[in-house]
Amino acid sequence: MFDKTLVKYLLLFYAIAFVVSVVSGILAQWEGMGYDNYSWVDLTENAVVRYTAKFVFVFFALFFVRYLLQSHKVANWVGFLLHLFFGVALTFYSVASQIVISNLISGTHDPLTWDYVYSRALLGTDYNFFLYFCSAVIVYAYDYFKKQKDFQVRESKLKAQLLDSKVKSLQMQLQPHFLFNTLNDIASLIVHDPEKAQNSIVDLSEMLRQTLLLRDTRFIAFKEEIQLLQRYLDIEKIRYDNKLDIQWNLADETLHVQVPPLLLQPILENSLKHGFSMTHDRLEIGVTSRIEKGFLVCTIQNNGKPLPLDEQPLGIGLANIISRLETLYAGNFEFDLKNNPQKSGVVTLIKIPL
Repeated sequence: MFDKTLVKYLLLFYAIAFVVSVVSGILAQWEGMGYDNYSWVDLTENAVVRYTAKFVFVFFALFFVRYLLQSHKVANWVGFLLHLFFGVALTFYSVASQIVISNLISGTHDPLTWDYVYSRALLGTDYNFFLYFCSAVIVYAYDYFKKQKDFQVRESKLKAQLLDSKVKSLQMQLQPHFLFNTLNDIASLIVHDPEKAQNSIVDLSEMLRQTLLLRDTRFIAFKEEIQLLQRYLDIEKIRYDNKLDIQWNLADETLHVQVPPLLLQPILENSLKHGFSMTHDRLEIGVTSRIEKGFLVCTIQNNGKPLPLDEQPLGIGLANIISRLETLYAGNFEFDLKNNPQKSGVVTLIKIPL
């Protein structure tokens, strides 16, 4: 109910009002415009009494109406009328409390009657009304901005949960696709080379064990991604033997960059699937990485069959990569698949922020 930060804001506001009141009283006395019978100490004590009484009244009045509104015990228009009432009543309370405290502490004999209180209250009603509603503005502005901040925090948490769900869904979609393709590759070896097929199954089981550990992981170190990629290529090399050559050119500073898991494997898989042809029976694949202006830049190029000019083979794997990058980086990435302009083959470029 009593928010400490809100109370601090109210105290700060009243401290400023108190200082202004004391300074104005001292200047008025200095210029001979009032408070002739008050010393500077008396003026300060008088201000302390007045503003202490005001703060106590305003504090409980504001939080009382705030409680009624937040608990839905009164309608908004009733709360507004209560604020109007307390804004006017502040002056009469302030005058009456000052009379009582002055009579008790300073030994004055001011009468505590309606006529006397009313005559003195008329002079300060506008100021106290303004003081009360400035305090009300602080309270409701604080509540509004606090609700906005809480809403933004909740919205951010919901977005993070949705992001995790979408990434996990895409990763789950990718794993069956990879498994299906790899099993097809192994099946093609069973008749011709059972030993290689057996070795492929062992490597596949090890790779599946590693990928299953990444099921709930949004990012891994680029070094781990390369290790998974090398495991996948070991499986493929059993099938293609000396027809497949992989060249690595990885900058050391890229190895600890966080990347989505299984980011490059579908690209290598796509290269193997479409790179070999009747005129391209040997495939060389180069994998490079570097840091460039706050981005990790990965390039995978091969010397295999070029892309058809009329379409690009964006299968499940590549479409999955683009979907995950869009989900994770909201457009702040680059994915480019094109024929190598310098020589035969295909170049794939991925650029993601560090």
